[in-house]
Amino acid sequence: MNENRATSLQFDHNGKLRHLITLTGLPRTVLESILDRAEHFVHAETAPPPCHPNLSVALLFSEASTRTRVSFSLAAWRLGYPVINLEPSQSSLAKSETLEDTVSTLEAMGIRFLVMRHAQSGIFNTLLDPPDRAIHCISAGESHQSHPTQGLLDLLTIRQHFPDLAGLSVAIVGDLAHSRVARSTFTALRTFGVTDIRLSAPPELEPDPADFHGASNQTLDQALEGIQLVIALRVQSERLAKPSTIDPARYFATYGLTSERLKSCHPDVRIMHPGPIHPGMELASDLINGPRSLIRQQVRNGVPIRMAVYEELRS
Repeated sequence: MNENRATSLQFDHNGKLRHLITLTGLPRTVLESILDRAEHFVHAETAPPPCHPNLSVALLFSEASTRTRVSFSLAAWRLGYPVINLEPSQSSLAKSETLEDTVSTLEAMGIRFLVMRHAQSGIFNTLLDPPDRAIHCISAGESHQSHPTQGLLDLLTIRQHFPDLAGLSVAIVGDLAHSRVARSTFTALRTFGVTDIRLSAPPELEPDPADFHGASNQTLDQALEGIQLVIALRVQSERLAKPSTIDPARYFATYGLTSERLKSCHPDVRIMHPGPIHPGMELASDLINGPRSLIRQQVRNGVPIRMAVYEELRS
């Protein structure tokens, strides 16, 4: 995907954010606005949702999802937005209708938000021209390239525990080659001035260095030394040419996080993981719900961050 083009297409002719496809190039002020809205929703009292029948949301996921799909649905429900779930196999896409025609059809019906996950890089570029079309497009994950709302909820979770983001040290460990989450979270951290970001991945899962500009791959021991925050990543077997080449036991022995390995970290180190988790592969089971873990908080923050994105785009 041409990131510069995607960034420019997110704004209308007046410079207003109308779509959320990538965090690359978004000003810090825009991200802060979304985070502040989300923090308000975190603390807001639960109340019966208002009714906004003209602010309907269509969900179109061509890849599997639990956390992202459910939280986008819950976020819309809590704001009073009707939700329509489209299954690609049950839509006219299965009859060879183009994605562009599907989106135009939804737009003609008055759908205001399209939340889409797709395996093809650059797919959103074809949908956002002109950028000020009536429907707001939100990426729920694009290929291995980006997952902007996951990056935002990660940043919200981090900010809740580490107010001094600029002085934070972060290690991102695991399947960096295929992780759209890692790319978006890395971008968000850089936007907020985090400079000490360390990467650690097996040779076969190392990323393109251009995707993580200014960060280098280190051994796990080097990456964890004195670190304040560790983000573990899922090994994405579905994206591997030969999934059988990654042995879970061998991976855990060399790159899995354990209490013993965390002894070299900062005494108050915290752990995150975007999920789904493979216990005993990326993380020892006792760490998942242990006192250092922010994983469940990440999940909880998914709803308010997506509420904030809806509201930011329509405001």
